[in-house]
Amino acid sequence: MRLVLLLIIALATAVALIAFPNIADQHLRLEAFGWIFETRQGAFLIALFALLLVIGLLRAIVGAIFSGPGTVWRSVRMGSRKRREKKLREGLAQWLDNRGDFGIKSIKRAKGVLPDWTMDMLKVLAIPAKDQDAQSEHEDALVTVLAARIATDPSVHQKPDLSTRKAHIDAWLHLHPGAPLAISRKADIAEEEEDWPGLVSLLEEEWKQGHRSAHSVKPRLAMAYIRLSEVEPEQAMTHLRKAYRLLPEDSDVLLAYGLGLIVSGEAPTASRLWFSHLEKHDAPDIADALLSSQKQDALRAYRKLESRKESELNFSERWLRAELAHAAKLDGLAFEQMLALAEAADSADAWQSLAHWYSESGDFESAANAYKRALET
Repeated sequence: MRLVLLLIIALATAVALIAFPNIADQHLRLEAFGWIFETRQGAFLIALFALLLVIGLLRAIVGAIFSGPGTVWRSVRMGSRKRREKKLREGLAQWLDNRGDFGIKSIKRAKGVLPDWTMDMLKVLAIPAKDQDAQSEHEDALVTVLAARIATDPSVHQKPDLSTRKAHIDAWLHLHPGAPLAISRKADIAEEEEDWPGLVSLLEEEWKQGHRSAHSVKPRLAMAYIRLSEVEPEQAMTHLRKAYRLLPEDSDVLLAYGLGLIVSGEAPTASRLWFSHLEKHDAPDIADALLSSQKQDALRAYRKLESRKESELNFSERWLRAELAHAAKLDGLAFEQMLALAEAADSADAWQSLAHWYSESGDFESAANAYKRALET
């Protein structure tokens, strides 16, 4: 900065001397330590500025020698850095706006501000997910992974076909083995394909590696175990027990586990678990399953529920109690309890049960009214 200021002053002085030649021709006399120096005023000023310029250049050269060649190179390049940054901003603005050549020329002129491979990444970012092709192994690894991430994004509306997404995931995991997001996206594809063994394996891997919390993995993994029990009947109870251990309080999991116990000849265990669950949770599906399993000994099951206070029973237990009373031929109690439940809770399930009972007894008018109430609720 000081050197530039010196050059500006020297230029201004030279212009002044040219404009006023009489001043430049005036004699200048200097006396010091017995020495006498005489010259013209213009020549003296020019010589003084030239001397200061030489001193400045010598200082810069000496500093560069002690700093090393890298500092000299950086000093030379810094002169155009702002210009390159400006070109970069212009190129990125064109890319963001999807204008012109997407900023390719401007970004190329910004060489040195960003690495060359960022241009390839910007090109990939501008391509919609449905048009992303699986990159070859010769492409830059970051470009390949970026394309795979865009193509497998679950939030996009128009996705590539399943085979293309699988190719992207395979390329991603080949370049970045164990990438958490790649494993998660692969699990999504496995679920879409109904590949339950693959989904279970991937979810277990995510959980073991700590990429997902137990709270987020357990519901999905439990459902995967249930689906796996359906395609592998010989190992059904093994998978159902794993699902039950994950979510023992989940109604859907407990229902599947109980049905598996019944098939395995452990119906009393299933009934005990279901009754215990109903005492804590209002679960209509569990109540319906219990009704099917307790119809052979409906009176005993009814007395078990009847022994409890009315205020302790939730909706599912009250519905089950009335259904068990009907199954035990206690029609008076059954109609009374179910009608009270239907009117108090205005429940479609209760009205539907009443309609079915009325139809069995031949009271079709009452059955039609009950069906109507069920549809209205």
